[in-house]
Amino acid sequence: MGILCFRNTGCVERTPGSMAQVILQDVRKSFGKDIAVDRFSLTVRDREFMVLVGPSGCGKSTTLKMIAGLEDITAGEIYIGDRLVNRVPPKNRDVAMVFQNYALYPHMSVFENMAFGLKLKKMPRKEIEHRVKQTAEMLGISQFLDRKPKVLSGGQRQRVALGRAIVRVPQVYLFDEPLSNLDAKLRIQMRLELKKLHERMERTSIYVTHDQIEAMTMGDRIVVMKDGLIQQVGAPLELYFMPTNRFVASFIGSPTMNFVRAHIEGRGNNLVVASTGLELPVPEKKVKALSAYRNREVILGIRPDDLSATGTPGEKGALRADVVVVQPVGSQIYLEVKVGGHSLIASVNAQTRTRPRREIILKTRLENLHFFDPATEKAIYQPQNGQNCD
Repeated sequence: MGILCFRNTGCVERTPGSMAQVILQDVRKSFGKDIAVDRFSLTVRDREFMVLVGPSGCGKSTTLKMIAGLEDITAGEIYIGDRLVNRVPPKNRDVAMVFQNYALYPHMSVFENMAFGLKLKKMPRKEIEHRVKQTAEMLGISQFLDRKPKVLSGGQRQRVALGRAIVRVPQVYLFDEPLSNLDAKLRIQMRLELKKLHERMERTSIYVTHDQIEAMTMGDRIVVMKDGLIQQVGAPLELYFMPTNRFVASFIGSPTMNFVRAHIEGRGNNLVVASTGLELPVPEKKVKALSAYRNREVILGIRPDDLSATGTPGEKGALRADVVVVQPVGSQIYLEVKVGGHSLIASVNAQTRTRPRREIILKTRLENLHFFDPATEKAIYQPQNGQNCD
């Protein structure tokens, strides 16, 4: 099934009953009085590419290390396949981990680094050579097998670290921010290559990053974490269009969502959301949910992508804005604008002609407006039934 098929020396294939799902049930990790991860329940499906994302210190790397067995859990249960692994040592969990700092042996050649784990398992030399050479060819590092890590570039070292994990063909791959030391161009290239590898290897993978763009482009599903807690689990576009709370809405998407404190007011049979110098009709599909907030404060969320420079005065959803800063970023221009007393970011077409201290009419994509309860910061327009961890 996967690309690494070592027939003659033991082809690694999945049988129909071979499942490599990873299940965490109410997992908790504390360091003294400090709680790093709390009430963490998640099922990573067999062959899924799951990404854990969140700000520094949110507990994502700690969670990965608990799965690997590098950190003991304080409470809860972890299953790999059908096996409870709470007390199983790391070497017996059948996982392979790729670290941020490569962790290569400087005195060993690339070949020796990649073969090291297989030698510890006392695998036949011919099989070791076959696996290492096939993996090196797949990663484009065959020509470096005799070289030491110190003469390789950062990207080449990262490929060696990946290769060392791949040759083992474990049930589960664990990636702890493996691309964070690479430059921007190489990171984009390696994201694509890692995703292709996953498609070909067909192995369950759990990937940790603080980069939401990396999470959105790579994950089948994404776990957004904050302060050791799961905030939301879902497919990338689900998190983008239906964030469960203000934190997820602000963390997913670049530039970040605009937030405005406003009131829901009645205009006859209609509702509008209004603040100083800003008034927008409530979209029809959200009127029912917001009826309970009539004459109450809400937090209005507008993504920069939902503000365009194609508005006309008096048009439904039009906002009169003063341009403050113009930032061209290729196919788009990011405009910082003032709407009444509010500072907003709009992502407009690169053909837009404007400059600071000019007025512009922005058009709002009303159907994509977001609303949050100011007390709980939960999204108003969708069911608030807790975490989605399936």
